[in-house]
Amino acid sequence: MESSVPKTSERACGADCTVLVCSCDKYADLHAPFIALFRKFWPDCPFEVVLVTETVVGADGFDRVIRAGAGGSWASRLVFALDRLASRRVLMLCDDYLLSSKVDTGLVLRRLAQADALGAANLRLIPNPRPTSGNSLPAAHGLREYRRDTAYCIATQAGFWKRDFLSFLAAGKNSIWEFERRGSFGVPGGFGPLLVTPTREFPFIDAVHKGHWEKAGLRLCRENGVAVDLTRRKLPSPRILLIEWLKALVFAIFPATLIVRVQNKFDLGAIERRA
Repeated sequence: MESSVPKTSERACGADCTVLVCSCDKYADLHAPFIALFRKFWPDCPFEVVLVTETVVGADGFDRVIRAGAGGSWASRLVFALDRLASRRVLMLCDDYLLSSKVDTGLVLRRLAQADALGAANLRLIPNPRPTSGNSLPAAHGLREYRRDTAYCIATQAGFWKRDFLSFLAAGKNSIWEFERRGSFGVPGGFGPLLVTPTREFPFIDAVHKGHWEKAGLRLCRENGVAVDLTRRKLPSPRILLIEWLKALVFAIFPATLIVRVQNKFDLGAIERRA
């Protein structure tokens, strides 16, 4: 696959940020599709691209692989990797966030500069969920702000993080579930605001859900000539689709913050999404 080398100036701009791709051994079948589409749609990425996993070897295409060892949790692997990075900021991605069109490197670098200028703890590059509170930022910034102690003000959606803030949030957690749902409450204010772009500025497809391929993810790989191993994971069963539809219905009826507070209080749905 052809890929261009980022210009020296772009590398300098990205020297204080790392793309960190979070994974584990049972999701190793996604490593090759992820990096193939990443290099195709972001050939001039100015950041080092680092994969954190458990024990898997041979993850070609990444600039570096950090192996945290077997037996840990998603959050413990994240903390392990963050301790081995030198950059102040991290663009954190999940291994099933498959790029679907060309990344605007100039726009990404401008958002990174804004995150630094505004002292943002997190600047999310996709407005999911949309902020529900009023915006305290000047309109010229073109950004919105998440209010603390609201559902999913902390989330693993693609975005820039202060490395020390991300490590603080992940410490003592286990799963992505805990990181997002429990981490959204009690966020300290000393790290800076939680910001988000007004539109989707990082073009990816969340290709796998609850361990199963989404049709859009398979279609994206097929259209770009990227092979997938369907012996490792398949499309969801009708039963799983029904359960997910019912869950979406509940979130559509009731306020998300109320639902997540109830889940946290009674430890409902606290099932690990990753090993």
